Amino acid sequence: MKRCGGRRDPRVDADGLAPPPRGSFAVFLARRLVSGTLLLAVVTAATFLLISLAPGNTAQVLAGQAGADPEYLALISERLQLDRPLPYQVGSYLRAAAQADLGFSVIQGRPVRDAIFARLPASLLLAAAALLLAAILGITFGVLAAARRGGIVDAAISVSSLIAYSLPVFWLGQLLIALFAVRLHWLPTGGMRSADEPGGIIDVVRHLVLPASTFSLLLAALIVRVTRIATAEALAEDYVSAARAKGASERRVLLHHALPNALRPVVTVLTGYLGIVLTGAVLVETVFVWPGLGRLLYDSVLSRDTPMLAGLLLFSAGLIVIANLFADVLYRVLDPRTRFQ
Repeated sequence: MKRCGGRRDPRVDADGLAPPPRGSFAVFLARRLVSGTLLLAVVTAATFLLISLAPGNTAQVLAGQAGADPEYLALISERLQLDRPLPYQVGSYLRAAAQADLGFSVIQGRPVRDAIFARLPASLLLAAAALLLAAILGITFGVLAAARRGGIVDAAISVSSLIAYSLPVFWLGQLLIALFAVRLHWLPTGGMRSADEPGGIIDVVRHLVLPASTFSLLLAALIVRVTRIATAEALAEDYVSAARAKGASERRVLLHHALPNALRPVVTVLTGYLGIVLTGAVLVETVFVWPGLGRLLYDSVLSRDTPMLAGLLLFSAGLIVIANLFADVLYRVLDPRTRFQ
């Protein structure tokens, strides 16, 4: 610890750590907000570029459905501004998005923002259930593997998590449907509510079990590995050795000394994956016909719904930016050794 003239340096706290410079959090937050805004602009431009390179567009879909001639196709393209240069389309869309206007979906016949918020509750429910289940399984087996490090239990959990991480999500979903829905008739095959018995919490939970289990397996496998490594490192720290020397039981050492510090990276992983889980469940929602944002994205790709695609990808990128920012801030709050840099 630094001292000045026999006294402790006031710039150093009791733990020997210098406090972060005043205003560093504001600088950190400003940098992240600027980089996040630039990322959203890049995502929007890339979305329009990829859509323009793909065969077909919204005007052709509408004209094909109506059996119209080329003049009608040109009229639709003009009204949707699809005949304008790509930079103009991107700039016009970004100006509107800055005012919370994500455009109008002519395929669905309503504003993109309304369509997104109509599907958001279903995705929130699936994401919350998947993250909760993944956290319970991942932390439990990760701590168990670290406590039995180098043994048979550790090897079995490590191999199982590696296999679970490697399983294709769509294949696992089909397997669970075939077993629990088709063969055993325990759970419904898909959807969010039963057509013959709509409503009811129990009915929604029964529909939620299979997609949440499928989605959580991949996340749980990742959390197992992160928890195992973090817990093993915490068990090797000096304060854990000191607790053992004072006669603390292994259970108390593990749960009261090692685990709280080991959970810091786990919390940041869960927080960082929140945006991805919320919007990236395309395969899971498609397999189980879950009416969320992932299913909406899949339907928009098939229908060449340009405004809906752009709005969904921009919304998804925004959620990921916010989730990552929250994860960074949370990690620095949980770990005082870090600084806002």
